[in-house]
Amino acid sequence: MTRAERLLQGLARLVLKIFFRRVEVVGEERIPLDRPLVLVANHVNGIVDAALLVGALPVWPRMLAKSTLWKNPIIRPFVEGAQAIPVYRRQDQVDTAGNEQMFEATHQVLISGGAIAIFPEGRSHNEPRLQPLKTGLARIVLGAERKHPGLGVRIVPVGLTFDEKEAFRSRALVQVGEPIDPAPEAEGGTDDPAAVRSLTARVNRGLEEVTLNYPSWEEAWLIGRAAELYGRAELDVPVGRKLADHFQVHRAFVEGYHDLRRRHPDRVEAVEGAVREYDRLLKAFELRDDQVASAYPPNPVIRFVVRTVLRLLIHLPLAAVGTALNLVPFWLVRFVAWLVRRQPDQVATYKVFGGLVLYPLAWLVEAILAARWTHNAGLGALVFLAGPLTGYAAMLFREQTGLFWNEARAYLLLRTRKRLAAELKTRRDHVLHEVEALTGLYLGDSVAAP
Repeated sequence: MTRAERLLQGLARLVLKIFFRRVEVVGEERIPLDRPLVLVANHVNGIVDAALLVGALPVWPRMLAKSTLWKNPIIRPFVEGAQAIPVYRRQDQVDTAGNEQMFEATHQVLISGGAIAIFPEGRSHNEPRLQPLKTGLARIVLGAERKHPGLGVRIVPVGLTFDEKEAFRSRALVQVGEPIDPAPEAEGGTDDPAAVRSLTARVNRGLEEVTLNYPSWEEAWLIGRAAELYGRAELDVPVGRKLADHFQVHRAFVEGYHDLRRRHPDRVEAVEGAVREYDRLLKAFELRDDQVASAYPPNPVIRFVVRTVLRLLIHLPLAAVGTALNLVPFWLVRFVAWLVRRQPDQVATYKVFGGLVLYPLAWLVEAILAARWTHNAGLGALVFLAGPLTGYAAMLFREQTGLFWNEARAYLLLRTRKRLAAELKTRRDHVLHEVEALTGLYLGDSVAAP
């Protein structure tokens, strides 16, 4: 790895640490680091997806990226520094003859034992399921194997899942699937359409194993709410599942949902209605399911209050300075994100790259103004350094404050409005009972099926 690549990987990890509250990685031990690799991932969150591949996994892949990114003056230094390989797509109205160089470059990386990363859907999107895969991935791998028999390339499916992909300080799950050996199709090479289709289909199945796929967002929401409830009759205090744990429950529900709708349509429709009504009440009172499910014993509540207040007091002085130094770029980034709000798969990208430009620019301007106003260059340098450090403290302060008030409001609402709390508990218990009954029905049908 070159110095520029190490720098960019470090930058990617820093961006992930700041943008996401948590990035969970599952299955990284499945990546065979002793052979040429092709990482393939679903593509639902713009360039943030690429940052997750290079920043969250123990490998540095050469990214394949659409050629038009080289025309973007903000993004171009990053794709050039990462030695990304341009792909010339017809939909970009460019000369696709350049793809001959793309194939040659990817083959050289693989033959030298390196790794490449590709999003085989061909574009970033906001659809609730995988889009049809392009065949370029299979042709790259089979072409490299034909040029160098016995090369031993492995294709590694990587699923990227987000709880709120547009939101700052949300969560992401990077799930690594079982490596795919292209040997069964390698004998045919790129000239055999059947081999290309077969390998593409196997990669598609591999990606389906590490992603959540639905026919519509409506079904995604219904299944997600049912999966959130399942197995959590009551909690002491509000606590969310890890994305990895939620993924497994969610995936099991996806598999059973359509079978149950076919076998027991009336029962499923009734449960859907109960889920919708419960969710309507949660939204109306701005509550979460784990808050409704919590018993709130005194000791954990007191510990939470004391711990949070102490953290806020510790962060307060730096947070006040950080808020002042970062207020202008904060609102500018929010404005940029608002402008692209109709493209949900691009919002996070604009937030990240907008932040990479606007925050340092603001710190530089503030440092120059401070130095000129006080005629003290040292103070200007101090202001520039204080921008990111106090900004991080302000971010943590804002996050902790939001968490504290959200939980305090829920606690007080559920403690002071007894009838509301009882109604929510009753509806939750009913939905949970029905969801678990449907689960038992599905398992019983599965056992009884020949």
